[in-house]
Amino acid sequence: MRKVLSIFLVVLPFLSVAQFAPPAGQEGSTAINADSSLFVGWATGCVVERGPVRIDRPQMGLASYGVEADALGKANDTLVVSLGDGGNAVLTFASPIYNGEGPDFAVFENPLMYAEDTTLFFLELGFVEVSSDGVNYLRFPAISNIPAETQVGSFACTDPRLVHNFAGKYAPHYGTPFDLDDLPESELVDVNHITHVRIVDVVGTIKPEYASYDSEGHIVNDPWPTPFASCGFDLDAVGVIHDLAHSGVQEQPLQTMVIAPNPVASTLFVQCDKMVSVSVCSLTGQQLLRAEGNTLDVSALPAGIYLARIVTESETLVNKFVKK
Repeated sequence: MRKVLSIFLVVLPFLSVAQFAPPAGQEGSTAINADSSLFVGWATGCVVERGPVRIDRPQMGLASYGVEADALGKANDTLVVSLGDGGNAVLTFASPIYNGEGPDFAVFENPLMYAEDTTLFFLELGFVEVSSDGVNYLRFPAISNIPAETQVGSFACTDPRLVHNFAGKYAPHYGTPFDLDDLPESELVDVNHITHVRIVDVVGTIKPEYASYDSEGHIVNDPWPTPFASCGFDLDAVGVIHDLAHSGVQEQPLQTMVIAPNPVASTLFVQCDKMVSVSVCSLTGQQLLRAEGNTLDVSALPAGIYLARIVTESETLVNKFVKK
């Protein structure tokens, strides 16, 4: 939610012991200033899917503050696009992000600091996911130690030291860094060729039927309800630290993947230069079949949509096919 009226903010007491990085400017903080020379680029494309202003009352409509262009370019602290409860934004870049030394990109939001205690902020959090094909995404493991017994109120402040790997942790003009090394291994996402970053709003309610859960299964408790046009995560920018254009490595052109027939009833043929292996995966990424040659017997698979995944000597290619 766009933060304007700090006079109404209240402080929520916490019983948990803070254990993660402190706010920007304090020793041990991982926050990165938008003016840092670490950044070599910024998002150049953005597509937003708005969430409702209140997830349990969809008749109230969707979030509407800001436009997609407000999330492009360098962080500016004021122009943001609000995602609403559970909404998301997909960012694209002029050059793919790769897994370099340390953090690889940072996400900017605009939390409001509590005037009486500079360790507390009005935090609206977001999950961060990445993809190398725009279809298959991996989510960064994120942890919230904010107690979930009592709802964080609509204008309550929380301690950023209680959360880890959530976008929205740091003050305006300071990005939350993300390191691709933190991701679980997946055959469907190439961490050295990230083309899409997706930010998903945390639905802050502690009602189990609507709540968001962290990577350890805990409800993530942040200010809720916030039934305003500017509700939910306020995306300011995504800054790139490592991309292929600045890596000194010449990016090789992507190869063409051919699969046929599609739809297929029994035998799937695949073709690609310098192919090492081919496999069939479910839409959730589970490997179902694998072969070293260029044919796969898919006759035993139930009818549905699957992913054909080809590993070559230089890259991984993924495409959908239909099993009749």
